[in-house]
Amino acid sequence: MNLDSIPAGARVLIDANILIYARLGLSAECRRLLERCLTREIIGVVTTIALAEFCHRRMVQEAQSRGLSGSNPARTLARNPGIVRALTGHRLEVEDLLAGELLIVAVESGDFARALDLQGSHGLLTNDSLNLACGLRAGTSDLATADRQLQAAPSIRVWTPGDLP
Repeated sequence: MNLDSIPAGARVLIDANILIYARLGLSAECRRLLERCLTREIIGVVTTIALAEFCHRRMVQEAQSRGLSGSNPARTLARNPGIVRALTGHRLEVEDLLAGELLIVAVESGDFARALDLQGSHGLLTNDSLNLACGLRAGTSDLATADRQLQAAPSIRVWTPGDLP
């Protein structure tokens, strides 16, 4: 089920990879999904986990595009706070998301217990299970992700971009 097929009025948990593909212009479907959220045709839900992942990935990508990151970008950035301070593009992108129509959902303590249950029953990784637990608590019935392993997620319909390889 591709992203363009998400019905109007749906409450959709949006994974970090959808935000990244949209921002990089790698998927027109991802961009259209975020546009539908901006017009409130769809209620887009983003967890603080996905937002942090988006911020980190875009910071690393920004450093790489400027030739500032070396062979291990995260280590290089951690050891060079001056480089991190000089990176501003990713900050503007996160601020754009925060200023938009997306509903930001923070992690609550009870989400960890549910996430552990999801890990045990469905073999999901920690951030994936925690992201899903937060989304379920927020009342989402749909998940937009490019991560096909999440198609085994319980109690939620998974939508993936059809225009990615």
